[in-house]
Amino acid sequence: MNVSFEIRHLKNEADWRELGVLLGGASEVVGCVVRHLMLSNVTSYLVENPYIDRDYSSDYRFFYAQTFRTYRRHCKRVHFFAEDIGAILARPNWSARVKALQETSLRSYCGFCVVRPLPNASIGRSVLKMRGPEGKDLESVITCRADVRANLLGAELEVCGAAFMQQDSRVGACAQIAIWMGARHMHQRYRYNWLSVADITKLAAPTTPDESTSLPAGSDFLTSERMIRAVNEMGFQPLCFKGDDIGEQILPYVESGLPVILGLQIPGLSIGHAVTVMGRVFTKIKAPSSKPIDFVGGFIVHDDQAGPYKVIPTTPASSNAFAAEDTVELKTRTGVLRFNIEDHGVFAMALMPMRAFSTARAAEVTALRRLQHAFSQIDHIKAEVTKGGKVNPLLDELVAAFSAGNLILKTYLTSAESYRKHIAIGTASDALKDVLLEIHLPHFTWVTEISSVDSYNNSSAGLRRIFGHSLIDATSSGREVVGLLMLHLPGIVFLRDVDKDGPHAQRAIVIENDNLYDGRDKRR
Repeated sequence: MNVSFEIRHLKNEADWRELGVLLGGASEVVGCVVRHLMLSNVTSYLVENPYIDRDYSSDYRFFYAQTFRTYRRHCKRVHFFAEDIGAILARPNWSARVKALQETSLRSYCGFCVVRPLPNASIGRSVLKMRGPEGKDLESVITCRADVRANLLGAELEVCGAAFMQQDSRVGACAQIAIWMGARHMHQRYRYNWLSVADITKLAAPTTPDESTSLPAGSDFLTSERMIRAVNEMGFQPLCFKGDDIGEQILPYVESGLPVILGLQIPGLSIGHAVTVMGRVFTKIKAPSSKPIDFVGGFIVHDDQAGPYKVIPTTPASSNAFAAEDTVELKTRTGVLRFNIEDHGVFAMALMPMRAFSTARAAEVTALRRLQHAFSQIDHIKAEVTKGGKVNPLLDELVAAFSAGNLILKTYLTSAESYRKHIAIGTASDALKDVLLEIHLPHFTWVTEISSVDSYNNSSAGLRRIFGHSLIDATSSGREVVGLLMLHLPGIVFLRDVDKDGPHAQRAIVIENDNLYDGRDKRR
């Protein structure tokens, strides 16, 4: 049996309908994928058939190979391009075709979809070029993204995005798929273990009668306890959140590029729904506050029942900023339910790496207390600065913003490698870079960026500048100043040696010609 490669074009409505049929026919997920491809300006696609997909093969061995009905073992894989690639397969030899395909990778490759031979769950492992809602004063960023490679005809094609899969209700519920999408990002970006949906279902094995209510076990739903058990067995630390402020609680982890499983309550039902948060939508607001969550109009999610790169608004009011096609909706007996975090978010779980031992909230509280302590002694600090130079005017501006309650703190987790890369290529002054790049750091640190409302309230990340930032050792408890590694304020840097105690643990360095600089935003 030979593999066939067929190129098709998308020139009119009939061509798009043909693509929809190829992807599995009329369903909400297929419709979402087709709309995403339209907005990504896809003009042609290549069908690879048959294709052996590792994820489907795992589910096939776990379930479909054991059923009385005969299911096909092979899938199709469809590759999408933002240019006409019709002439590629007409090239005289394979070498010429591979070269031509390779050249399209960065220029126009928009990702791929695996089409499974399942009538009600056709969209298998897929990675589409990342895209979020667009509009005036909106900035969509997929924070959980990775460069994913696909080998086609011997050519290595690369797309930046987040893996998605439609729910296959025979082998897993929405919770397993949500966990799979988060874990697959961690595998593709940070090389954590590769796990299939079948693997996750096994790791979430039931241990009580209440958990053993379906066959295969977990195919109807997973309890939060089983989700936590599976994530822990996968090699992550499950960090859970509950309460009325779930959006505010998960924001630092989303900004860190860590997947968050979000549980949504459906009114009138005992069983909820789970999606995977992959990014956020920044919104410029008319009446800005000092809370970063107020600037987030919604979170970008992968919903196994609705499609990739959808939006769940943070509040009912923020729903108005997004088109209905972009949001997660559910048809109920009483009408259409449009999810939002404030009304429907009841549970969340971040997939935390094993080497981080403190939370974002603990780190931010420590940073704020250290900042407040510095401002309480601002006259003494200025006197120290004048011994080595002039007081930076930005320091007075920052103190004024603090006194007026207009300070904004943005916290996220980063590795030492990523932090140094950001500082090295960023817009901080050379004198500040010389100090920061020599700091000995643990593998993970919490960064808290210090900004003002006026500086932060910009829809473009390039206009959001910061006055300074702090570094908290993520391997500490995060709750005490002993975990503080560095605090930068305009014109001065405080460094702390965690292996020392008393007054000799901290030293100050004056920074000449200090200025505002770019914070870290995971941009496109």
